[in-house]
Amino acid sequence: MPPKPPTPLDAAKVLFGAPANLQKGGLNSLSLLAQAGLAMHRGRPKRAFLLLGMASVAHKHKKLSWAFQGALAADDLRRKLF
Repeated sequence: MPPKPPTPLDAAKVLFGAPANLQKGGLNSLSLLAQAGLAMHRGRPKRAFLLLGMASVAHKHKKLSWAFQGALAADDLRRKLF
């Protein structure tokens, strides 16, 4: 019998150590994952891997992940304006 394919719950267990809990930094992690997917779709793999790395630790270091997202947003704004 072949093994079952992974489910989103399995991915949450890998990232968070437990099912995603939106009260404990899960929403920020999901936002980072969505941004990583969008960056990969747009052909920016370095940014995508940075976002994936930050998503993996966002539930433990909430302030750092918010600062990281702010820095990326400021960099995007800087690139658009200058």
